Amino acid sequence: MKQQTRLAPLVAIGTVTGAVVAAGIAAVAPVPVIGLPNPGAFVRYGLPSVRVLAEVAAVLVVGALLAAAVLVPQRDSGRAARVAGTFAGWWALLAAAMVVLTVADALGQTVVGVLPLLGPAVGQLSVALAWLVVANLAALVWVGVRLQVKPLALLVLSLIGVAPVALTGHSSAGGDHDIASDSLMLHVVAMSLWVGGLVALLVLVNRSYAATAARVYSAVALGCWLAVVATGVVNASLRLSFADLGTQYGLLIVAKTAAALLLGLFGYLHRTRTLRMMDAGRPRALLQLGAVEVLVMLATIGLAVGLSRTSGPIGERRRLSATEVLIGFPLPEPISLIRVVLDWRFDLVFGSAAVAAALWYLDRLRRRTDPWPVERTLAWLSGCALLLVATSSGLGKYEPVLFSAHVGVQVLVGLAVPALLARGKPLALVGPVAVWLPRPLVAAYLAAVVPLVTYALGLYDSAAGLHWARLVIFGAALATGLVLFARVSRGPVLLVAAAYVVTGVALLMRDTALGREFYGRLALGWHNDVLANQATAAWVMLAAGVALAAYAVLTTRVARPKVTELASV
Repeated sequence: MKQQTRLAPLVAIGTVTGAVVAAGIAAVAPVPVIGLPNPGAFVRYGLPSVRVLAEVAAVLVVGALLAAAVLVPQRDSGRAARVAGTFAGWWALLAAAMVVLTVADALGQTVVGVLPLLGPAVGQLSVALAWLVVANLAALVWVGVRLQVKPLALLVLSLIGVAPVALTGHSSAGGDHDIASDSLMLHVVAMSLWVGGLVALLVLVNRSYAATAARVYSAVALGCWLAVVATGVVNASLRLSFADLGTQYGLLIVAKTAAALLLGLFGYLHRTRTLRMMDAGRPRALLQLGAVEVLVMLATIGLAVGLSRTSGPIGERRRLSATEVLIGFPLPEPISLIRVVLDWRFDLVFGSAAVAAALWYLDRLRRRTDPWPVERTLAWLSGCALLLVATSSGLGKYEPVLFSAHVGVQVLVGLAVPALLARGKPLALVGPVAVWLPRPLVAAYLAAVVPLVTYALGLYDSAAGLHWARLVIFGAALATGLVLFARVSRGPVLLVAAAYVVTGVALLMRDTALGREFYGRLALGWHNDVLANQATAAWVMLAAGVALAAYAVLTTRVARPKVTELASV
């Protein structure tokens, strides 16, 4: 607690610096044209400043929960979680304030003048709606802390909470906006873990376990830095060329890149010097460099907020087709077996997750000294490969425009991939780790909800064409599938099989096609019979249900009342 109090001025100075940087960038931006609605200076400078405060609060929540879940022993986990709860409350309030400021900025109204228009406007403005989602997720973290939910679950929830705003704005429009949105989302998530983790580590610097925590964080930080740099390069390459580096947007990109490289140098110094000094009983060595690093990080957050408020260079723009506007890339030819096999478009979220999971497994396997069953390794790598193929091959590429392709990907990601990954026994590679899992029947309910609600009840009719909705659907399918197959038992798996069969029948009985309004706007240039395609999707669902039922009968056992561990061998 004493160290936490000492760090408060450092975090405050860094936050104010970030807010000043963001407001300063807003000050040099073009002034609104005379005659057009102008929200005034309070909104103009207050919006980026409040956004910096909200993002810093989010980072501190993530860092405290990372400490509670990974860095500290069980006895101190509750204290770290309570700190996260405090900052989660501020995060929720600041995100709610961002809803008001975003609507005021978009409509050219003052904060007071926009209040009567707030309700209808939020639903029409994607950025404002994203901030509303963030406010609710932050509030859920706050409630979760008070209900003593597991810190790891709250950490996942907080990382989800930093993503919605990244999926809106400049990156969600124009050509290649699917890659731009995904790269920015991964960029923000990695940055939150990186910055928040360092602040948490500085708080722990005088603890007896500080050296161990520092080594764990060092591995996390290296991965985050690589992710931040890689996604930053991808996002920048989609928005500007070398000729645009002299523009305001280009100069901000250069400044942000320089900050990332400087922080990478700090990280290198930590790994080569600080860790050794901490092992030798000199933990304060971390403070000397870490304090400067935190200041640079928080200032960089302000730089990133200013960049998000700056229009990209216009340059040479070609006319985009309706398909490119809606999904981010053209599809001039209809789907075929050759295109499914050869026409790939790498999925930054699920493709990267597949590659990272495979590399992590092989690295853990390399460190083992005792024998490991080959069939487990083959199962895990096959699951990773299938996740990559399902989301990045031609099937994944055509998924946004063909409902049957979408359902095919959902079945593979929600059923086949988790079944293979669970057989790899990943946590057994780490050691005897106790992992809480819901009872098999509860896991089955969760897995059954995805197809029933999304397709049988027609939610996909509103979600079709929304990139963030695609991430949610596939992410939920993968997560619930992993929970289902972690402790396989016959009855619950048969229940999920029945849900897929019911969904298939419901799709066959529909007179109208799900997502028909979105599919009608695509202007693909080739015929797409949406009703026939939906019938194909229905048969895919039915086949998946039958195959899952056969799997349950042939390979599973009746559920046991005893709760077991995912990592059990």
